[in-house]
Amino acid sequence: MAGKLSRTLALVSLVACLSACGPTLAQKKEDSAIHYRLGAVHLNERNLADALNELTKAIEIYPDDPTYHDALGLAYLAKGMHKEALASMDRALSIDSAYSEAHVNKAAVYMDQQKWADAIAESNLAVRNIFYRTPEYAWYNMGLSYYNSGELEKAIESYSKAVGANPSYAQALYSMGMAYEKMSRTKDAIQAYERAVAVYPGYVDAYFNMGMALVKARDKSAAVKAFEKVIEIAPASEKAQSAREYIGLIK
Repeated sequence: MAGKLSRTLALVSLVACLSACGPTLAQKKEDSAIHYRLGAVHLNERNLADALNELTKAIEIYPDDPTYHDALGLAYLAKGMHKEALASMDRALSIDSAYSEAHVNKAAVYMDQQKWADAIAESNLAVRNIFYRTPEYAWYNMGLSYYNSGELEKAIESYSKAVGANPSYAQALYSMGMAYEKMSRTKDAIQAYERAVAVYPGYVDAYFNMGMALVKARDKSAAVKAFEKVIEIAPASEKAQSAREYIGLIK
């Protein structure tokens, strides 16, 4: 009887201790993950106040996950709060210096501020990590920053590396075409646009720019076909209206 009572008291004491000690690390991680997922949903839906609230809760419960700080930084960026965004992303990097996503997103902050040199520097830090799984985003940010800096050859080189990392990256191909056009390399621009629509057949802007480039190249029939694709894909859009007008001028 005494032995049974002792075991019962020991069990009660253990339960009391667990209650007093609070949630375990595993429980904290699970609870914080729930808030993080909710915050990510709100962020994707542009419910920024709710996103900030949920992501902040996730960090309060478990502050050692770089993903949470990086996501909070993106929420701050969406609100135009650049200082806070950079601070959150720096916190992510202080937890995991190899977290290249934070460098890519810091580049996005600097691009939003038109600080192109800083954006290029952060993008370079991202691609130095040979284990980074999606370097195409860093190369794309770099290309866009070089493009806006007027360094078109470097922009094309960066876009090419983005496509090399992900051959289906239609946006990089489209941006490459724009860079070629700015250099008056119309034939190369057309080829880039053709590659863009090959991987993304619904790319209205790429078809429209292709049509414009084909007009410059004096290939009227091909230009009409490109403009007709714009109308087919997005008949009610402004681009479609412009395409109809260009078709009328060409014919």
